[in-house]
Amino acid sequence: MADLGAFLVAAGQRRRSPGSWDCACMPADWTIANDYADPMAQRRGAYSTDEEAHAFIEDAGGLVALFDDYLGRVGIVRRLGDPQMGDIGVLFIGGHTAGGLFTGERWALVAERGLVFTVAPDRAVQAVWEVVRG
Repeated sequence: MADLGAFLVAAGQRRRSPGSWDCACMPADWTIANDYADPMAQRRGAYSTDEEAHAFIEDAGGLVALFDDYLGRVGIVRRLGDPQMGDIGVLFIGGHTAGGLFTGERWALVAERGLVFTVAPDRAVQAVWEVVRG
């Protein structure tokens, strides 16, 4: 697996930007860092507002369905059991779904002000995908 710490340090320098650095693109960038193809290749840069992002997610059937589709296309499958460091997840936090990365203790998420870290209860984690290359 790629160095998650180094990835997150670099990610911490970025600001949220729909279509290039958001809750779908950040996990996709992590897959690229782990030698997978870009799962967002067809959608990256194709939307640039929150409204377009929400429409994109809704058209896919929600964030879990979107991740199932785009991660599955590059060979990343759902994890059975507890999340492990480096896994991708969809969480329901603050009334919204968001994609993030599990650090082993916390979830890293892209928020309006940039990268944030949170401890999430198990009930907030809607699905987890296993990243194994890198």
